[in-house]
Amino acid sequence: RQELDGSAQISFAKCIEVTVQPDDDEDMQYAIQSGTAKPVKSFAAFYTNVYANDNEMMMVGLGDYVSAKIKSSAMKTQEMCETCREFEETCYVEQEEAEEEEAAEEEADEEDADEEEAADEEEGAEEEGDAEEGEEGEEGEEGEGDEERKLAATAIDDSFCYQCLVNDCYAEEQNDDGQIDYQEQLTQFIENTAECMQVDNYADEYGNAVYIGMACGSYGDAAEFAVFLDEDCTIETNKLSAATVLASAGANEDGVSMSQVYSYAAMYMQEAFTTTLSCEQVEYYDPNDGDYEYNADAENEMSETCGEITDEAVFIADCAAQDAAEEDEEEEDEDKWYDFDVQDGGDLDEVCAIVNYKMNAGETFEYFYDEKTQGTSYERDMSGNLKGQQNNSGMSGGVIFLIIL
Repeated sequence: RQELDGSAQISFAKCIEVTVQPDDDEDMQYAIQSGTAKPVKSFAAFYTNVYANDNEMMMVGLGDYVSAKIKSSAMKTQEMCETCREFEETCYVEQEEAEEEEAAEEEADEEDADEEEAADEEEGAEEEGDAEEGEEGEEGEEGEGDEERKLAATAIDDSFCYQCLVNDCYAEEQNDDGQIDYQEQLTQFIENTAECMQVDNYADEYGNAVYIGMACGSYGDAAEFAVFLDEDCTIETNKLSAATVLASAGANEDGVSMSQVYSYAAMYMQEAFTTTLSCEQVEYYDPNDGDYEYNADAENEMSETCGEITDEAVFIADCAAQDAAEEDEEEEDEDKWYDFDVQDGGDLDEVCAIVNYKMNAGETFEYFYDEKTQGTSYERDMSGNLKGQQNNSGMSGGVIFLIIL
């Protein structure tokens, strides 16, 4: 296969859930046998280009996929503002030049209106025409150079500078008391839940700690925040919802409502599973910088977000499906109290092997999550399909959390 680079486009294919070997804890076993818990591990299957087939489908931990996409969406404005500040002088120079050109045009119009002789006006028009032709020639030459440079980078232009102003990128950072930047809180929450987050200030009816992690929704087309009974987030329970647990937990160590953080994170979930992610690493340059050199041999680098998803991912078709089938047959002869797919849900190669085997055998994947009792982060149409979002810009960088007193 060709090595993945910046030309890749990641699109979600399906959610994969496998059962794992449960531990020997009696309480866990009782919950599993009673049907209120299930030992599962969830994964994201995805394509890396719009023309990909099932042989090119990859898979990675569901938390890794969700974390990368949500953080990318949430940090979009902040990353743009960092570029805006880097090229702030360029944008201000373009703005000043535009104002000077506008003033010069107004002055020229006034002079033309004051001219009394038709001959002088005609002569002025001819000179103006010659000047315009000269400017067009210069612009044509500059355009050819910019066209070549755009193969390696994108030039800073008026539209980019306008977006910098719209997003208030040049405003001084404010650290007002009683306000916390939502991006930091959101990023921390997503990273923690992707790895399996213990919920502080909360215990179940037996006094045990509970955890929040990622699980496949019952539709198999998206992830949900689910409650787990173990620190590895493998024993999912359907007796508790993430929303209820986090609401009862109150505030985190920064005094921010956990329920509010959860609500903001859920707002990004729809976009994570309904949009395609471009892997192009966008580079900008100042078109007025004479030192900029186009590198025809420059590699088409992959963006950091796509790297976070693909670096640990594997191609499902490359996994040893036959070995998984043989292992499955051997396990049928063993005396065990629970039938599971894999022993170690953290071993991606082992999981991928059984997934490849199931897909080749035409087996379907089952999902434990129940939206009716555990809630959902998504909007769906009458047919149950996810509603696509037109606006991918996420929330404004000005959104903040309130401190709980």
